[in-house]
Amino acid sequence: MKINSPAEDRIIVDLTEQDMHDLDITYENMDYSTIETRRVIWTVLDEAGKVLGRELDPSRRMIIEAMPKSEGGCTLYFTILDCRKRAFPQKQLLKKQSESLICEFESLDALFNAAECFLHSGNTAESSLYENNGKYRLILANSEDMRKLKQCFSEFGKVISCERLACGFTKEHWRSLISQNAIQTISKS
Repeated sequence: MKINSPAEDRIIVDLTEQDMHDLDITYENMDYSTIETRRVIWTVLDEAGKVLGRELDPSRRMIIEAMPKSEGGCTLYFTILDCRKRAFPQKQLLKKQSESLICEFESLDALFNAAECFLHSGNTAESSLYENNGKYRLILANSEDMRKLKQCFSEFGKVISCERLACGFTKEHWRSLISQNAIQTISKS
């Protein structure tokens, strides 16, 4: 468990897959309405308080965001709200980031084959395509079943990430080829 506090009201906790196992929770099962998730949040906040040398009251109003990591585990972002401001919700919320998937291909042939397999399997997902030094990356988002996507695309390329930062890096540093509906556009070629 890696704990960081970039500001007085902000705490970031990186949980590895082993940390999640030790806490007896998965990203998919995180839901603040369950006692299991609240127990994990309280445990994490207690540990963060010890590491940061300050008391963190889990009953304070805060926004809790969870984002999965491609290698397993997740990152928790805690934003402690100012009690004097009424614009924020009265109770804690756990917001999960929508998951995206990055698939990298070594050739256009592999990319075309993956796109055909994807469409023939009946899957749907928002997609965009990027290129850098002869490699191609598809960013897929908003799919009902990311596991099926990983299985489909890992046959033809490398599933490298599902983190928001990796998607941002690709969008910023790779050349955009198709910004929307990339898979459908590729399959029509």
